[in-house]
Formats: sequence, C-alpha cells, structure tokens
Amino acid sequence: MIINLVIFIISITINIDTLEKGIRKYNKGKYQKAIEILGKIEKKNRNFEYYFYVGHSYSYLDNNKISIIYYDSAIQINNKKDIVFFEKGFSNFIIGNSIEALKNLNRAIQLKPNNAKYYVNRGTIKYDLGDKESACNDWYNAMRIDNTIINYKMIQSNCN
Repeated sequence: MIINLVIFIISITINIDTLEKGIRKYNKGKYQKAIEILGKIEKKNRNFEYYFYVGHSYSYLDNNKISIIYYDSAIQINNKKDIVFFEKGFSNFIIGNSIEALKNLNRAIQLKPNNAKYYVNRGTIKYDLGDKESACNDWYNAMRIDNTIINYKMIQSNCN
C-alpha cells in the first residue's frame, strides 16, 4: 500500500514538472517542442492547462483544426475559462468557420464582459458575416472599455 502511494506521488510530481517544462517552452515561442514535452504527460493526468497549451501551440503553428480539438477537451474540463473560448473562436475564424467563431466569442464575452479585445474580435467576425451595424457596436464597446485597443479612424471608415 505504501509503495503504491509513493509511486502515485512520484507520478504526480513528474507530470507537474513535465507540464511546467512544456509551458516554459511555449512561453519561449518553441511551440513544437512544447507539444512534444507536453505529450509525455500520461493521459489520465492531462488537465485543462495541458489541453489549452497544446491547443494554443498548434494554433501558433497554423494547425487550427487540431487546436480546436484540444480546446474542446479543455472546455470539457473547465467551461468557465474565457480565454479558451476566445482562442477557439480565433482558430475557427482562421479556418473560415465564422459562425462557430462568433459563438465562441459570445461565450468568452459572457464569461468576461470587460475584455475589449474580445469585442474587437467579435466585431471583426460580425463584419465578416455582413452584420456591419452589430460589428460597429462591438468596436465602439471595445473603445469604451479601452480607448487604445482599436484605431478610431478604422471604425469611422467602416462604420459611417
């Protein structure tokens, strides 16, 4: 019994160290290496951070279809993290799935309504979908939250 407990504790420590090492590579912009390191974590020990960082690494490597799969796994673990919905929305937008991207950004804004970047990106998606008025409203909302987030002249040229 004690041996099993010691092995369990060692396993958890190794997985935490591996997660931290993978995140350090990610933070240095070494996304492929981060994916390789994070892939060493045992499946039963994969958590929200694992799925988010692997997904985001794939996104940076321009493999957005795979990133969405990882974001979905992160969401299954914790659907209260706004950032994962934002990043999933960005990946959906990049691959041309603007309707799903809009749903993702709506959820990110629902979770964190004072993030100006979310409004800028949702406005861009709405503009892409032909909903100019709603896009402009989002851009103006973004400016109310943070007046440095978007160029006012860009809004004027697209919204007037």
